[in-house]
Amino acid sequence: MFLSGNRYIRKGLLILFGQSCGHLTASASVLTASFATGITALITAEMLVTMALIRFLYCATRGPRPVMTFYRFRRDKSRVALDELKISIAFAAACFLLRWPVSVTGFGIFVAVNAAGQLVVSHLSRLVSARLSRVDGEKLSQICCRRIIIVGTGALARKTADEILDSPETDTSVAGFLDFNRKGLWRYRDIPLIGHPRETGVIIANCQVDAIVIAVEPEDLPQTRSVFEVAETMGVAVCFVPEVFESKVTRVRTESIGRRSLLVYRAVPENEILLSVKSLVDRIGALCGLIVISPVLFLTALAIKLDSRGPVFFKQTRSGLNGKPFKLYKFRTMCQGADRKKNELAALNEMSGPVFKIRNDPRVTRVGRLLRKTSLDELPQLINVLKGEMSLVGPRPPLPTEVAEYAPWQHRKLSVKPGVTCTWQVSGRNNIDFEDWMRLDLEYIDNWSLWEDTKIIAKTIPAVIKGSGAS
Repeated sequence: MFLSGNRYIRKGLLILFGQSCGHLTASASVLTASFATGITALITAEMLVTMALIRFLYCATRGPRPVMTFYRFRRDKSRVALDELKISIAFAAACFLLRWPVSVTGFGIFVAVNAAGQLVVSHLSRLVSARLSRVDGEKLSQICCRRIIIVGTGALARKTADEILDSPETDTSVAGFLDFNRKGLWRYRDIPLIGHPRETGVIIANCQVDAIVIAVEPEDLPQTRSVFEVAETMGVAVCFVPEVFESKVTRVRTESIGRRSLLVYRAVPENEILLSVKSLVDRIGALCGLIVISPVLFLTALAIKLDSRGPVFFKQTRSGLNGKPFKLYKFRTMCQGADRKKNELAALNEMSGPVFKIRNDPRVTRVGRLLRKTSLDELPQLINVLKGEMSLVGPRPPLPTEVAEYAPWQHRKLSVKPGVTCTWQVSGRNNIDFEDWMRLDLEYIDNWSLWEDTKIIAKTIPAVIKGSGAS
């Protein structure tokens, strides 16, 4: 309690375990790499100054600080990892441009030591944050620099109070709640209800308030305009905690266009690091795959050419990410003019929904039947992956005519990049009903991870060998 309740020790810990510790760790990593690889003292000094400058500029250009955030703790490990990756790339560029004699080994030592050190600091910051949060409301108001009032007492307001009280780096205490409906004695985490929002002006004048946080339920939102106007007139910052829509599958985050702030609701994975890894694996995997299977591609092309008249490849317009059209490449498995005969065979369609599939399609050639059974006809799609139009794993790209018949909930499968294989491919393919197929694709989107992709790729190989569900 002494550590968390003393204003100066508290601020010292906040500063030490904020960006300062990150700077010290990076400097120690540079010194370790220099010592291990024998870099001179003069160049080491230049590297330390450059590293400090890079980190300072990076922190200074990460956007405006929120009203309540002054010290920045480093508790989010994924954010720390992304920050350090960008800073390491900038430092590598500086090493190259300034022609410092930094070997690959030396840079590897720097990256390893810095990454390990930053993650340790991140963990320590979390522990310090938890320790400093153990202060009651009255004591907190004495040691914190900022004082705010929360408008609202519902679930959103209480969550907001929790976030503030559990984040000592904001250096903020909550003076009380204002509410349109609640009256009498009411407290939450030792913070009292101090009045009605119409009293905002008097309370601001008497309580030395630094900011008003509006965290009301949607039905009370129209009444908050008067609170905003009073706070604006009196020069007090207003923070708005929005909960405009109750989302079922989307996650909300803030962005900005110019000076305009936005709330973005998205129902797709957004981890930048993992998505970057997926994209990198796609490109490298497609390039390596095309090189390794090039003899198979050549023999397949030769067999198609000898078996029937027509081109080797079949190019078809498909709907990609967010419905954008692209040309999908496949080996031709049907006779020429197969599309024109589709209407004549409509009565034989074995799939539900807008998809058209016939198990023993008479348009398929002899070689085409073998290619479909073994899925070799799909191999040219590695070209689409290399071009960035598809991913190795993702929902299969539909035809635009199929998309036109989608129900609204089925459109969500277009929210991610289509793939060469997905859950449908390894779960029976044509034996699966159309709606179940769509649900499998949405489950894949909602539960996506690199590990899930790895499992699907591993399951695809035996499914292809067995020809499970292939037409």
